[in-house]
Amino acid sequence: MVRYTLTILITLLLGSTEGRAEDGKYTETILRLEESLARKGDYERAKEERIGQLRNRLEQSHQSFAQYQQAIQLYEEYKSYKYDSAHHYALRSLALAEKLGKADYVVEAKCAVTFCLLSAGLYKEADDEFESIDVSQASEAYCKKYYWMASRMQYDMSDYNHSMPYIDEYVKQGGIYTDSLLRYLEPKSAEWLYAEAMRQMKEFHYDESTLSFKQLLKADDIDTHTKAIATSCLGWISFFEDRREEAMTYLAEAAIYDNETATKETTALCSLAGLLYEDGDIERATRYVQLSLDDANFYDARQRKIEIGRILPIIEQDRYNIVKSQRNTMITALVAAALAILILGISIYVIRRQMRKLQQARQLIEARNNDLLKTNQQLHEANKIKNEYIGKSFYINAEYINKVEKLYKMVDRKIAARQFDDLRAQLKESTLLSERKNMCAGFDETFLKLFPDFVEKYNELFEEKDRRQPDDEKSLTSEMRIFALIRLGVSDSERIANFLDYSVHTVNTYKTRVKNRSIVENEQFEQRIMEI
Repeated sequence: MVRYTLTILITLLLGSTEGRAEDGKYTETILRLEESLARKGDYERAKEERIGQLRNRLEQSHQSFAQYQQAIQLYEEYKSYKYDSAHHYALRSLALAEKLGKADYVVEAKCAVTFCLLSAGLYKEADDEFESIDVSQASEAYCKKYYWMASRMQYDMSDYNHSMPYIDEYVKQGGIYTDSLLRYLEPKSAEWLYAEAMRQMKEFHYDESTLSFKQLLKADDIDTHTKAIATSCLGWISFFEDRREEAMTYLAEAAIYDNETATKETTALCSLAGLLYEDGDIERATRYVQLSLDDANFYDARQRKIEIGRILPIIEQDRYNIVKSQRNTMITALVAAALAILILGISIYVIRRQMRKLQQARQLIEARNNDLLKTNQQLHEANKIKNEYIGKSFYINAEYINKVEKLYKMVDRKIAARQFDDLRAQLKESTLLSERKNMCAGFDETFLKLFPDFVEKYNELFEEKDRRQPDDEKSLTSEMRIFALIRLGVSDSERIANFLDYSVHTVNTYKTRVKNRSIVENEQFEQRIMEI
C-alpha cells in the first residue's frame, strides 16, 4: 500500500486551513466504518482460521513443490497481516525454491522477502535483497512480479525519503520500472490500470490518476485488498486537492476494506484520524490512531510506528488541552457554584434574620394590638358604664331633689305651724335606711345590666359548696356588691365602705374571707374579677 501518512503529518504540523467541522458533518461512510470496526475481531478470527488451514496443509505436505505452494500462500496471507510470520514463510519458500532449482520460484520468493523487508521499514535490507534477484532465466509471468516489486520499492522509498533531489530520482526510477511492467500487462486491464494510476499519482498527475483509480474500482476482477489501496490513494489525492469530505469518504472506505481483509500494514485509518483531528473530532481521531498503532505494533512495521508515533502525541496533547480546559471550566463552575452557595447562604441568613425581626415586630404589633383592643374594650366598657350610670344618676338625683324639695316644704310647713313633734316623727331613721336600701337595689340592678353574667362568673371562682346566690336575679349579695364595685374600678376600701355604709374593717374582713374561700390564689382573685 502507498505510504503517504508522513505527508499528511507534515501538513498537520503546519496547521490546517480548514475550520472545525460541525456535529453531523461526518459522512455515512464513516458511520459504516464504525460498524465495521465493531466486527474487527470477527474478521481477524476468519483470517486466523484460513492461516490455520494452510499451516495444516503445509505440515501434511511431503513434496517440495507442494510445500513451496503452501509456503507462498501463507506468505500471501501474512504479508499485510504480520511481518515476522510473512518473513518466515517468505524465507522458507525461498529455501524450497532454491531446493527445487526453479528460477521463477526463486524470483517469486525473493520478491516476497523484499516485500516483507520493505513493509517492515528495513529499506537497506530490502534493497540488498532486491539487488540479488536475477530475472534473466525467469518467465514473463515472474518478470511481471519482479517489476511490480521494483516499482513498489522505488515509490515507497520516495515516500519515506522526503528529501530533494532524491524523491524525484526515486519517482523517476519507479516510472522506468512501471514502463517495463506495463509491457507484461494487458492494456486497460485491472493490473494495467493499477500500475498506471500509481505512476500518475507519484508524478502528481492527479486528474489522470483519479480517473484511472475510478476505472480500476469498476473492474470485475479486482480483489478487496486492491480496492483498499485504490480508495486510499483516491483519499490522498482528494486531500491534497482540498476536497476534505471526499477524502474522508475514500479513506473511510479504504479503512473498511482493510478491516474486512484483516490488513495490518495500512495507512488509511491513521490518515483518516488526522483529518478527523483537524475537524475537531478528537475522541474518534484518538481512537483511530490508537487502532492504527495497535495494527502497526502487531505487524511490526517500524516506519508505521514512527509515523503514528509522531501524530499520536499531537492528538493526545490536544485532547489533554481539551480535558484541561474542561477541568478548568469545571473548577471555575465549581468555584462559581461555591460562591453562589455562599452568597445564597448569607442571603438566607440575612433573610432569616430579617424574618425573625419581622416576626418579632409582628408579635410586638400583635401584642400592642391586643393591648389596644383590650384597652378599647375597657374604654367601651367604661363608656358603657359611664353612660348607664350617668343616666341612672340623673334619674336618681332627680328623684332625690324631688324628695328633698317635698321634705323642705313639709319641714317648712311643720316649723311654721310649730308642729315640732310631728316633724320629728316624720324624720325617722328607718326612712334613711330605706333610701340606702333603695340605692343598693338600684346599684345592683344597674350593675347586672352591665354585667349580666357577673353572678355566674363570680361563683365559678368557688367550689360548689361555697357558692352564694342572691335573693333574686336583680340583686347582689353584700360580698358580691363589694367586688362589683372593685370590677367598676373602685378598689379603695375606704371609698367602698362610704358607698355601702360599712366600716373599712368590715370591707377588708369581707374581702379576706371571700378570697380565702375561693379556689383562686388570693393575689390573683381581684385580677380574675376584673376579667369578668
